[in-house]
Amino acid sequence: MYKSHLKTLSLAILCSTLFTGCGGGGGGPKGPSIDLSNNNNTPSQNTGSTASNNNNTTTGTVNNNGGNTSTNPPITDDHSRYARRGRVIDGYVQGATVWLDLNNNAVKDENEPSVISTDKGSYELELTEEQAQCAAYVPTYVDVPVGAIDEDLGEVTKAYQMVLPPTLTSLEGEDQQHITPLTTVLWQSLYKTDVYKDKTCTAILADNALQEQLKIVMRETIVQVIEHYNISEQQLFSDYIESGDEALQKLAEDIVKGLQASVEKYLKLAKEYVDAHEIRVLHYLDTPPEQPDSNELVWYRSILIYGKDGSTPVNQRVRMDDNLETVLFVQYDRKRITSPWSDNHTYIQSTDLVKNSADDIGHCFQSEKLEVKIDGITYELNNWKRIERTSQQQACDDKVDFSDTKNRVLSVSYSKDRVSYLTEFHQDANSIAELDDWLNMSGKSEILDVIVLVAYFSLAGYEFEDDVNIPFSSWHKRITDDSGDNRIITSRDSDGTWQRQTYQDDGTYVQECSTDGQTWTTCSD
Repeated sequence: MYKSHLKTLSLAILCSTLFTGCGGGGGGPKGPSIDLSNNNNTPSQNTGSTASNNNNTTTGTVNNNGGNTSTNPPITDDHSRYARRGRVIDGYVQGATVWLDLNNNAVKDENEPSVISTDKGSYELELTEEQAQCAAYVPTYVDVPVGAIDEDLGEVTKAYQMVLPPTLTSLEGEDQQHITPLTTVLWQSLYKTDVYKDKTCTAILADNALQEQLKIVMRETIVQVIEHYNISEQQLFSDYIESGDEALQKLAEDIVKGLQASVEKYLKLAKEYVDAHEIRVLHYLDTPPEQPDSNELVWYRSILIYGKDGSTPVNQRVRMDDNLETVLFVQYDRKRITSPWSDNHTYIQSTDLVKNSADDIGHCFQSEKLEVKIDGITYELNNWKRIERTSQQQACDDKVDFSDTKNRVLSVSYSKDRVSYLTEFHQDANSIAELDDWLNMSGKSEILDVIVLVAYFSLAGYEFEDDVNIPFSSWHKRITDDSGDNRIITSRDSDGTWQRQTYQDDGTYVQECSTDGQTWTTCSD
């Protein structure tokens, strides 16, 4: 049941194309997004690290200005009525600091209530009526220090942080609020979105329209997370230890291992790239590319760093050892240059080094892409070529001549009435028959007319039901329909195969296959 969500394990931010700018491209899943725009490189200023005012990320020790004591108001019957209760779960964690981030700044301030988790990770965070009202709209953090006890794995040796996103609804007194690696993944998908960023409890309570926006974003992000792992919403917020869900517990343990390693690497990169605008670090498990049908999962690390000028000085994916301490080899390294092209269109040139194993000499993947946006439709023409390396030391040249390219991808995408459409045409040396002057496009904005490109697409047959009218080596068409209660994704390919993913109320999906788009059956493995 859980093979699908364990097969590809993303351990941090799941980039939302609707709400969060992902940046970069290729090289595996996207990682945690950490904003350094204020030039304050202490991780306590963001949710991408384990630091807070009460936590020392170097040693993981807890200060708390007086030891492991609660900073809650005196307990009264009223306070107990507004308490938030639940468990801190990786295994059950004792000795972790649970605190409510009233001003949503990812820092434990003196006026913010906190408590230490006890047996079976239990916590009871005493709140005033006002704080309880805020608890629905701001996150609850857990600082897990070195020395805390994981009841399954023993003493914690590397500090980390977990988060429970705001519920956006009032809680009943007996509701359990469990804080786990999976809820942390959900929050990391939310906190950089425009509607959540820097929003305090006071600001949210004063703005009903903002509250409704937050609910929409929360729902969309929950759908994305449970789709990614193909688990239900109930599992996402569950006590998987009590329920005996061993597959989900193993997933959570791997998430924590990746979170710890990502924090350590981020701290080093923040010192090295002091002028960076944003740093993303992600450790995750995936199938080795040289063994696509294998059930083996190995560790990778992805790093993406943005400069303040929009550049990406680092976009790299490496294979790690099982301890996440040693780089075994660089599997992917990208250099990318983006520049304006005529009337607000964009030209992008990418140079990628790609290797599948330590012994693989690898190859250089070179591409140039023109992105044209007209009347809500995005047209893309991408020329690419693969150059085999002759030695491990050979660099990938970023000064590329595309006049002899033998491969091209043409794509068109648009949305209408909550339905999104995408079509891709792949062409090779035998099928590139037109637009033969659309090569080395960087300096040709005065020569090439985008109307010619748009006209070519209009005759190509890019609508989902249309016959394809241009030469191709293959093509793919997809519809993502969000107009009903649940999402339905339908795709068809040039080989005559169809696929359909129908999402259920709990966020899981059923996958079916067809040869005509009319008769659907369960897909065979």
